[in-house]
Amino acid sequence: MTHKRARTLAGIAILAGALAQAPSAQAGPGDTPLPTFADGKPAQAVYVALGVIKNNNLETDVVCTSLDGSPVDIGFQVFDETGALRNNVAAPGTLCDGGPRSGLACTVDNSLDTVNGCPGAVCPACCVLGSGAILAVGPGRTVTIGTAGTAQLHEDETMVMNTAGNGVPNLRNGSGRVVATSPNVFCTAMVADKL
Repeated sequence: MTHKRARTLAGIAILAGALAQAPSAQAGPGDTPLPTFADGKPAQAVYVALGVIKNNNLETDVVCTSLDGSPVDIGFQVFDETGALRNNVAAPGTLCDGGPRSGLACTVDNSLDTVNGCPGAVCPACCVLGSGAILAVGPGRTVTIGTAGTAQLHEDETMVMNTAGNGVPNLRNGSGRVVATSPNVFCTAMVADKL
């Protein structure tokens, strides 16, 4: 081997090593900074799901139970195969998702009434804050958050995906991370048929 060729091969090896060590533009569940929920409370990671799918009528659901003594916020973040975060659990909701005000602007106290006359503890929540997040989950309560609704399970919350990463509204070989305001939240993930 000539000296010039050895130098070229060494340069290629160094370049390949540097590229292998270069950080990805997308972070995934291990490196993406933890969010703050829409109510201002910081999140911590409590569960990581591998193989998250939203494709060909298959959807991923996470079922989580709070074993904390106080209400907690729970969110499900999903990442596509590029590692891009595809939903925002901190985004504030703007439209009511149920009751007589469904589709109308959120009220001051997030209640279902039109005049905000009832106390918040009596009126059920109207606005879902964050895509894939449920705020103030009571002690002992179990909630299901999904990439979309399914025929087999009841989802308490589903998400709207952004166009980051691969830019298409599905997940193949994705991953997910459940975040909560307490470490006393325990979860499992499953894939279910949408139909």
